[in-house]
Amino acid sequence: MLTRSVIVGLITTVTLLASGCSAEQPTELPTKLPSSAVPAAPILEPGAAAKEEAVSAYRGMWDSFVEAAKTSDPEAPELREYATGDALKLITGALLTNREEDRVILGELKIDPKVKAMTPADAPKEINILDCVNDEKWLLHKKSGGLVDDVPGSASRTTAKVIRTDDGWRVSGFTIEDASC
Repeated sequence: MLTRSVIVGLITTVTLLASGCSAEQPTELPTKLPSSAVPAAPILEPGAAAKEEAVSAYRGMWDSFVEAAKTSDPEAPELREYATGDALKLITGALLTNREEDRVILGELKIDPKVKAMTPADAPKEINILDCVNDEKWLLHKKSGGLVDDVPGSASRTTAKVIRTDDGWRVSGFTIEDASC
């Protein structure tokens, strides 16, 4: 059985060996770590994870739309991972029309989504996003090559509704306004 003096001796020996001190130098063991040595746990606001997931779904919707638009593929499975309802109908409808007209959309699309509202705030099931969708370099081309017209795209104010479904967050609807941003 270890006695108190044996335990104190072991602690002192380990401390001396670890610090490189000799037994003649007094050594004190800290009883409490300074507050600066203990990292503070991040304080997350209610719904922070939901915000991130909803914005990720919104970004995923646009990324999958851009990819599907390169071939005008309304059946691209990635679309259904991020969009549902009216948003999915709008995207697949545009892709179907472009496919029927032998057109594709090529180039770069820029987005900068910001969460504007969460319902309910503490455990959101619906998140509203405000964005400025810039399609100045994401242009309609003939499938055979060349631009359909020489009209450049624009930056448009866009609002989106993202909902929590059984399969995760999905964009259920969005509106692209004529107003520039």
